Amino acid sequence: MPLTAFVTDGEQRPALSIVRALGRQGVTVIVGDDKASSLASSSAYCARHVRYPSPYVDGEAFARFLRSFVERERIDVVLPVTDVTTHAVCGMQEHLSRHCRLAVPALEAFELVTNKARLLEYAAQCGVPVPRTHVVDGRAQLRAVIDRVAYPAVVKPIRSRIRTAAGWALGSAHYADCRETLERLFDDYDYLASSPTLIQERIIGPGVGMFALFDHGTLIAEFSHRRLREKPPAGGASVLCESRPVDARLRAFAIRLLGSIGWHGVAMMEYKQDRRTGECVLMEVNGRFWGSLELAVAAGVDFPYLAFALARGVRPGAMPTYAAGVKNRWLLGDLDHLLLRLFRSADALDLPGGAPSALRTLVDFLRLVQPQLHYDVLSRSDWRPFATELLHYTRGIAQALRPRRRRPRAARRAPAQAGSLPSADAAPSMAVER
Repeated sequence: MPLTAFVTDGEQRPALSIVRALGRQGVTVIVGDDKASSLASSSAYCARHVRYPSPYVDGEAFARFLRSFVERERIDVVLPVTDVTTHAVCGMQEHLSRHCRLAVPALEAFELVTNKARLLEYAAQCGVPVPRTHVVDGRAQLRAVIDRVAYPAVVKPIRSRIRTAAGWALGSAHYADCRETLERLFDDYDYLASSPTLIQERIIGPGVGMFALFDHGTLIAEFSHRRLREKPPAGGASVLCESRPVDARLRAFAIRLLGSIGWHGVAMMEYKQDRRTGECVLMEVNGRFWGSLELAVAAGVDFPYLAFALARGVRPGAMPTYAAGVKNRWLLGDLDHLLLRLFRSADALDLPGGAPSALRTLVDFLRLVQPQLHYDVLSRSDWRPFATELLHYTRGIAQALRPRRRRPRAARRAPAQAGSLPSADAAPSMAVER
């Protein structure tokens, strides 16, 4: 009898990668989301789609659904995809593990890595390079550190997802090139002014990811890539990335940091490689599947199936190997990148010096066929997900072009609700976790 996996957050691209990878291995895959249909559920490898209460709006209702669903449906393995659903599964794993198998960390470990202030403090104790950072608890504490801030600076909430009265909301990173800009950010964004916030030196250089699968603190699979283009262009989700060998230092950092807390399951360690020194500086850790998951699968490390097998107590016989130089492209995300570069200035996008020109970006975008280039959603053998994404994209453009009345200032200040389309930095393509 085929084994059954339940994959959450079907609207996310990593969910689609998981569905395809498990389906190719003969696993029956059920996809869940808070919408009636989703990107991953349109895949030929999806056996069934279920709609559940939004974990972003009503976490208790989602928890009740999941407990009932895994017991009733005899699910073998649950694979959560986003921060919010992974947090929920980590918190419920004692109950869920009576009815299914999981490969997720202890809740305490997950909360450590998703709290950026605690993470950076712990990483520094482990000898992992981190940016110079000030932590302020809202606007009231800004005065105490503002004279010591070095510019350019990055300002962001200590968590990527912020609890509000309306549920989980999405916090964004912002850039400040002087004291006046920094103060204005705290005036303009309520979630910075009223919540614990990081003010960090801005590290200029390419993004480097180290991806790992741990078995209760033991590293059993690894992968690395560098980001070639991102959305938004100054730093965000990868839209074009390339596999590279794992740097021995990054492997050591992962073992020191995640191994020491007994990490179980997948994780992504996100770095910026300082253009001045060449040193990789830790930005954050995502304790879940990541946006560019498809690249690892294409290069030879099938993280979805490895995590599925680990949940069932099966380790790989040896550390999986993979090919360097493989590229992966999220086409509509890359189109967003291009449109931003063509229609907004480098200053408006907070681009660092040395960024490619808009014309160079256009030329690079038009290189649709390259050796070792794979596409994230687009697939000849499984075409419906791209058709679904393209439909969402065109609807998003139509909605963005429709005349709208100016929103009240309070609404402009609020953080975007998780799962919604970002309003500031572009682009009508689907919401995605990094």
